[in-house]
Amino acid sequence: MWASARLCLALPTLAFALILGTEPNPPVWPSSVHVFDPADKNITAYIADLLRDLNNVKTGHYSKERVALLFKPGTYNVTVDVGYYVQVLGLGEIADDVVFEGEKGVFCGNIAEMPNPGSLDNFWRSAENFRTKATSGMLWAVSQACPIRRIHADHNLSLFVKDAWASGGYLADVQVDGYTGLGGQQQWFARNSALSTTDADMLGGQWNVVLVGNTGSPPSTHPRSPPSSEPTLVKRAVTNVATTPVIAEKPFISIDKVGQYNLQIPQVKFRSVGPSLNSRSGVKSVAFHNVFVAKSSDSSSAIQAKLDAGLHVVLSPGIYKLSESLTLKQANQVLLGIGMATLVSPHYGSPCVQVASGIDGVRVAGLMLQAGSPSALKRAEVSTLLQWGDPDDYYAGNPANPGVMSDIFARVGGPDLDRSIGVDVAVRVLSGNVIGDNLWLWRADHALLDPSKGPQLDPIRSASGNRTPMEDRIPKAKEYYLTVAGDYPSKTGLEVVGDLVTMYGLAVEHFLGDATVWKGEGGQTYFYQNELPYDVTQVSFCDRNFSGYTVAASVKSHEGLGLGVYSFFRDHECIVESAFRAPETDGVRFTNIFARYLNGYSGIRHVLNHRGGGAMGTWTHPPLKSLMGQMPSSMEGGAAPAPAEAGRDTGENSSAHASGFSLWVLLLACILSASIAALATYYRSGKRRSSKHPEMLDSDSDAGI
Repeated sequence: MWASARLCLALPTLAFALILGTEPNPPVWPSSVHVFDPADKNITAYIADLLRDLNNVKTGHYSKERVALLFKPGTYNVTVDVGYYVQVLGLGEIADDVVFEGEKGVFCGNIAEMPNPGSLDNFWRSAENFRTKATSGMLWAVSQACPIRRIHADHNLSLFVKDAWASGGYLADVQVDGYTGLGGQQQWFARNSALSTTDADMLGGQWNVVLVGNTGSPPSTHPRSPPSSEPTLVKRAVTNVATTPVIAEKPFISIDKVGQYNLQIPQVKFRSVGPSLNSRSGVKSVAFHNVFVAKSSDSSSAIQAKLDAGLHVVLSPGIYKLSESLTLKQANQVLLGIGMATLVSPHYGSPCVQVASGIDGVRVAGLMLQAGSPSALKRAEVSTLLQWGDPDDYYAGNPANPGVMSDIFARVGGPDLDRSIGVDVAVRVLSGNVIGDNLWLWRADHALLDPSKGPQLDPIRSASGNRTPMEDRIPKAKEYYLTVAGDYPSKTGLEVVGDLVTMYGLAVEHFLGDATVWKGEGGQTYFYQNELPYDVTQVSFCDRNFSGYTVAASVKSHEGLGLGVYSFFRDHECIVESAFRAPETDGVRFTNIFARYLNGYSGIRHVLNHRGGGAMGTWTHPPLKSLMGQMPSSMEGGAAPAPAEAGRDTGENSSAHASGFSLWVLLLACILSASIAALATYYRSGKRRSSKHPEMLDSDSDAGI
């Protein structure tokens, strides 16, 4: 019997050995991947024709096409206008291995009417891992889900088109030799980059600029709510944090001189500053013999078999209609999507991607996650699109080898004509020591028009039987179906249960309950952008005490820097009491948080816990009462924090803080030393236990105070 048992245990290891290292290299790419060589001719014309529909806002916005453009090392004098669902990837080991010359190089411009929507609808595209010598500089005028990474810009980096509205954005590991300009971007997040722009006015941005671990960037500012005499006054907040506490850069693909592909996996770094795009150190290289390249025609079980065999998996561009979740069970495993690879969730509410409890160092990157199940068919207790960990088997994680999510874009609705499609929580982080790096979690506010139906009727003006078209009140209804009450049911964008979870560049929009619910200890969020839902009422939303960002009443330590909650109650009068809800305790701290009135009825009465100025207005009775409520700090009744709390400050009153700052440093050092020792003891003694929060996500809004 024991011999049989040992044989059974050995079989998976034997299968692992047979499969590992047998994948083709170079891989067999599907037709959605286009690989270019410097010797190729007519690249510009070829790409322009390929992306014609994806560079049209009407045909591209909810297109089913997915495209990856891969460039081998060398120099290219080409123009690439990056459209919807397109990713441009250099295949060098360092960014400078692939060089674009010419006037424009790789860029994203404006394809919609000016000024509105301008660049507001420029979503779902990206560019990575190259150098641009474009003589006009690099233009990247985008909004959410359009990251740029590992880019060296010889000249200026312009993240806007003049007079066009824009709601970006994210960049990381970027080196700019000219200057960086945000222009009219509403908000922006930049991490571990050389921005070469120390003047805040030159850098630009309208409301919220968050900078973490950068060089050549302006100091922090801490504006307060405008006085009652100037209710429409808006001041930009800059939150500059000197170092990035912990991060691992996104995995990427390279090719060597003999045509062999490698998966490059940057290792975890602590207290880092500046870019590493041209460094070969700190990167683990894995030959594609050990990487499975999946195609959208592959079955879920076939992809899962490769994951179970211990292979890393690259999901090539396409739409994957999953019949079962893709589950990562191996430490340090990578699941990387390219070309905006899109996973549609299985029926019955199981996630697109699940990371098993007890697994360290997993990387999940470059994925679009699409809700695919009508809420009525849900069988899971809590349906979700990505679940990290197990609700019944809490795992504290490994602070030396955290899990990382990079460029994860989840959406509920949009291309779906079935408006009943929904999910309870877009992303659930149930384990500890997990990092999120650029997440946009979106319940669609606008969707694909149903060609079989006539103009969308206004649910407000047509209530009495008048059959008034929505476009009479909202012109955007000519182009899109506008989500109304009952469509795409989804309560929460992000739920965090694990301890020591860190989020960089987090955007969560239009969910019907608390948009973000944080229950773990020691959480940190660097940049947050939230729009409350457009299609709710006072009774369905505001009276239930929902907010844009909620920290559970039990939490003792949490930090948020550069966080904003916006309102556009399109259909009904609705007043939210507080944009943020959190325990009033010294360990829960916020810096540069604000509420912003965009449009519509009513707005937000307070910033945090019934404190701070509001962002109130009305369509029908101008002038506006207030556009923006700002709180420079949650401590000391809203006093600006000391410089150490948010990187570099404006320099005001620095001498007054000097002696206190030294004492704080000593105290923090003692706390840190004790914390590390405690974590080490905890880690050695076994990090797993049963559910950390048995209630998980409550049925109503009682997570905070």
